[in-house]
Amino acid sequence: MEAPAKIIVVDDEKRICHNVAKILSKNQYEVTHAVSAQEALEKMAKESFSLLISDIVMPGQNGLELLKIVKKEWPLTKAIMMTAYAATDTAIKAIRLGALDYIPKPFTPDELRSTVEQALTGNLVEAPTTEAQKETIDVIDIDMPFETDEVSKYTGEDYAARLGRSDMPIVEVKMPETLENYCEVGTMVCDIFKKLGTTCKAGVKTAECPQKKAKKGKAKKAKGFDSKTLIGIDQPFNYEEVAAITGPEYIHNLHHEDLVVTPYEVLKKEMAQRMATPAERAPADQDLMKEPAYKNILVVDDEVAVNNNIRKILMKNDYHVDQAVTKAEALEKIEARPYKLVLLDLKIPGVKGLELLQAIRDKNPEAKVIIITGYASIETAVESARQGAVDYLPKPFTPDEIRTVTENAFRLAA
Repeated sequence: MEAPAKIIVVDDEKRICHNVAKILSKNQYEVTHAVSAQEALEKMAKESFSLLISDIVMPGQNGLELLKIVKKEWPLTKAIMMTAYAATDTAIKAIRLGALDYIPKPFTPDELRSTVEQALTGNLVEAPTTEAQKETIDVIDIDMPFETDEVSKYTGEDYAARLGRSDMPIVEVKMPETLENYCEVGTMVCDIFKKLGTTCKAGVKTAECPQKKAKKGKAKKAKGFDSKTLIGIDQPFNYEEVAAITGPEYIHNLHHEDLVVTPYEVLKKEMAQRMATPAERAPADQDLMKEPAYKNILVVDDEVAVNNNIRKILMKNDYHVDQAVTKAEALEKIEARPYKLVLLDLKIPGVKGLELLQAIRDKNPEAKVIIITGYASIETAVESARQGAVDYLPKPFTPDEIRTVTENAFRLAA
């Protein structure tokens, strides 16, 4: 009979460790727990484990730091990360560091069992990240930036000792068992309750506080789309930022659908001039020879305005940027030019899921791919990293953010 898989669960909350152990023990796994990264490393040095399940936000060394050490010292140990502070940024980092999956809390017992089973049976595979690339990944947790001793220097030991996983001191406040005129339906002290001596009939009948319901009705509606300040969900810049790079003429014709609509009379005049003096276009091969390979970038987005703006921003850094708005056009350009970086939108008409990312990886394995999307999710971030994406940038983003991820990707390609 095959011995049960040994799993170590790491979380600074003992309750979570015990709950996870209880869930997995029903599947005959042998589960050990640790309440810190240091304790986990000490236990892993003494015995081998098939799987590490670790929280990310923990005092001292965080889960990403632990993951980086574990995959370096015990590369055969599989890993799953879990966190109550799920974000696409940490999801990408976790997967690229070698985690097989990333589970946001809270999760159900079935979700946990299913993920663990897939990890142990080999249905989940690690992202294709080299050791050199792993070393460049920043594992400092922005949610827990300080050591307890460092905090106590400025706040005192009492405050530091009360710091919980949310970075806020945990203080128990004893509330009176019952408050005078407290209404259970409205969960508040109520003037109507005071007058009637009991919960109002409307509240009892509908199980909803009429006062709170009235306040909801009077609440201001969320402010809708403002074409004067925003361009749209797939447009990462506001008008001032675009104007600073493209000029006021471009902005004048930029509509809220992210398309530049040139007035008919202007278009007619421009076309007449072009017909009168046709421009000579250099052959594609000559174009290619002019640009060094390490400067080649392809932006794939069905929104032409997004492509144009990214191109104009990156050209300021002397990059050569090509554009594609369809799957066919993107693949055609990938075959024609050795791009070092591809900025890929997730929502391309005619593309199912991440098939275009996989096609790019197949045709040009050396190209680094950054996902840009107005529909960011943990699931697509995790799957993108599994398929080799080096970064994941949700829209809207700033010019500085697009420059930063581009520079980081080129450092990996060097």
